[in-house]
Amino acid sequence: MDASAWKLFDRVAADYDQVAPFFADFGRAIVEVLDPPAGCRLLDLGCGRGALTGPALARGCAVTAVDAAPAMIERLTADFPAADARVMDAQALQLPADSFDLVVSSFAVHVLDDPAAGVAEAYRVLAPGGRFAFTGGSARAADFDRGVWPGPVTFPLAGRLDGLFQEFAVHLPPNGSMGTPVDAADLLEAAGFTELREDYAEVRIVFEDHATLWRWAMSHGYRAFIEDLPEQHRREFQRRVLDLPAEDRVLQRITGVWSGRKPE
Repeated sequence: MDASAWKLFDRVAADYDQVAPFFADFGRAIVEVLDPPAGCRLLDLGCGRGALTGPALARGCAVTAVDAAPAMIERLTADFPAADARVMDAQALQLPADSFDLVVSSFAVHVLDDPAAGVAEAYRVLAPGGRFAFTGGSARAADFDRGVWPGPVTFPLAGRLDGLFQEFAVHLPPNGSMGTPVDAADLLEAAGFTELREDYAEVRIVFEDHATLWRWAMSHGYRAFIEDLPEQHRREFQRRVLDLPAEDRVLQRITGVWSGRKPE
């Protein structure tokens, strides 16, 4: 992971997922979708403060959790002492090959310098027959039999936020913000995974007010986008968030959870 990325997550670790349990709720939903059995050797790749680690431990999994940000690992260790938590680069895992039954990464692969390297490392450390799952979209989603999309977003806040980010992105300096869209299906296939599939996870967060929404935006990866805006546009972006319609306090998000199996 680029140093600027893990250093940002180091800075926000104290507040990360504390203003609103966005990632924790997604973590529970993702683990429920994957349904790992007790005793599963699970690697939480880019673990943050343990959004996936907590529910996996609750199911009886043997969890190894890695993240490039030391402050995240420090807090995860305090909250989930049963996990084997380590500071580590997801693109160069200091872990033996063929040692996990399930590798999971939530909202992390897209912020790696080289997402393909991270996916290749997940493949390497999986035991034959193991599965790697991560959040990400795919331009080829229609090529797969994925079942039925859970339905349209019924609350407008997500769309309004997305619109603001799109509007203000033109003001970012070259290489501003962090993270890039990834094609999950292509990454999995290129690494050698088979039996590709896409599931879905959904969260619904209610904010007390837009001041809380702003504090939440500054407590995770959105902060990189906001801080990289020129000062005048950063102030305008904040004003626009705080001036969103008073009734728009519900953030509903649906993410694809793509996975593939390492051949036996």
